[in-house]
Amino acid sequence: MKGSSHLAIGGAAGLGTALYLQTDPLTTASLIGIGAIAGLAPDLDVNGKLSNRITVSKKWLILFFAITGIFLIGYSYLTLTGFTQSAGFIVGICLMVLPRLFIKQRTMLFITGAVLGSAAWYADIFWLLLLSVFIIVSSFLSHRSLTHSFIGATCFAAIAWQFQQSVGLEGSFLTATAAYLSHLVADMKIWPVNKRGIKWFQPLFNKEF
Repeated sequence: MKGSSHLAIGGAAGLGTALYLQTDPLTTASLIGIGAIAGLAPDLDVNGKLSNRITVSKKWLILFFAITGIFLIGYSYLTLTGFTQSAGFIVGICLMVLPRLFIKQRTMLFITGAVLGSAAWYADIFWLLLLSVFIIVSSFLSHRSLTHSFIGATCFAAIAWQFQQSVGLEGSFLTATAAYLSHLVADMKIWPVNKRGIKWFQPLFNKEF
C-alpha cells in the first residue's frame, strides 16, 4: 500500500481517538498529526515518505564530500609537493567518487537517528532517546521485517507511552499504537492491492499473513 494511504489511515486513527475521547480542537489536530506520522513509522525500514522527510537527502552529503575533495586537490596542487601532494590528490579524488558509491539514504537515516539520540541524551528526554534507537535499528532492517511485526508494534507503543507520560497529551499513546497497527493490517496480503503480506510473529516464525 502507498505511503499516502498509510498516512490517511493513520490520521483517521487519530481522529477516531479524538472523537472517542471528545478532545478539544487543538488536541484533536495534534492527535491527527501523531496518527499520520505513526501510520508511516513501520516504513522507516525503506526509503518511504517518513524516512525521506526526517532525513537530509544523501545528495547534500555527497556534495559536501565532493566540494571537500575539490578543495583538497586545489590545496595539494598549490601548497604541497612530492608524496604529500600525490596523497592529497588521491584522497581528494576518493572524496569526490567514493561517497556516490557507498552513501545511501539509509545512511542518512542512521545519521539522523544518531543525531537525534545525542540531542535526547543531552536534553534527558527518554521517549526521544527510545525513538532514536528505533530509527537507528530501522536503518539496518530489510523492508517488512521487524518493524512490520508485533515486536515492532510493541516497541513503538512503548515509545508512545513514554511520550504521553512526558508531554501529557491525552490519547497520544492510543493514537500512535492504533495508527502503527493500522499500517500492519493494511499491508496484509488479504487485501487485493498487496502482492506481499507481513510476518506478524517474526523472528519466532516467518509465516506471511
